[in-house]
Amino acid sequence: MEDPTMNAPATELELGVLRHLRGDLEGAEELYRVALAAEPENPVTLNNLGFVIAQSGRFAEAVTWYERALDLDADRAVAHLNLGNARAALGDLDGGIEELRRSAELAPDNATAFDNLGQLLLLAGRYAEAETTWTEAVRLAPGDPAPRTAWATVVAARGRLGEAVEILYQALALDDEYAPAWAQLGALLVVRGDLASGCDALSRAKTLAPADTDVRRHLAVALMSLGRRDEAAAELTELLRVDPAATEARVDLAVLHLAADRPSAALALLDRALEKAPDDDRALLHRGLALRELGRTSEADDVLRALAESGSAYSSRASELSEPDVR
Repeated sequence: MEDPTMNAPATELELGVLRHLRGDLEGAEELYRVALAAEPENPVTLNNLGFVIAQSGRFAEAVTWYERALDLDADRAVAHLNLGNARAALGDLDGGIEELRRSAELAPDNATAFDNLGQLLLLAGRYAEAETTWTEAVRLAPGDPAPRTAWATVVAARGRLGEAVEILYQALALDDEYAPAWAQLGALLVVRGDLASGCDALSRAKTLAPADTDVRRHLAVALMSLGRRDEAAAELTELLRVDPAATEARVDLAVLHLAADRPSAALALLDRALEKAPDDDRALLHRGLALRELGRTSEADDVLRALAESGSAYSSRASELSEPDVR
């Protein structure tokens, strides 16, 4: 979004910006459209209208407004930035990368353009380019923990876990309440085998961002690895309260119930998970185990036999658990 020079009396464009800044997307869109009707070749209005439409999730429509803005002003860096993000949201990573590169060329001091470009390069698996891009974003915004945390993501993806941890500590030195850095630090520490420190970092992230379900799941996995099953179950239960559609977490909780000799509770969770994702082989495997624990041997064998013959990643384990005639 661009903020035009404010003059008195305020124009529809300026009033639209004010509503936009307050989070009133519908009101902002309405005013931008009024402004556009009065001045149909204003690239600021066209860009802002595209941006508010993109924020409403209508990315294909937003693209048309950004392109109109660029037809009028081909060097408008913010329109290239917004167009790149919209193209990426529509699944066109290459197109998004091209637009964001152009934005960065036109506004080489804009850390946001480099940060967003790094995100797309990471998604495209172009790790070396992503790292170079985020290094530049960090140079441009040395006091902002966000690009530094993103840089750590790609450093970790390239296998340099120790270096990534150090970068995250640098980000937290800038802002020790930046939840994404704590979350990523916790996940990396767990991967490196430092489960206790990883749990501490993830717990800190959870305190700062209690609605982040990914943090809760990573914390639950770390707690399970430490044998703290009741705490892990509590995290997963809360996660499912926040996000009832989190099928993977539902299966994790079922596994904990099985380990605690509660097959009925596990089966109820697994059946619900399979309603949402009927081809979830991990859920099917543990459903077979739950049925067997409940003495429903015939049903268990049917589930495990079908899974053993499916050729999935869990086939060999299902085969080991099946009746001898299917081995």
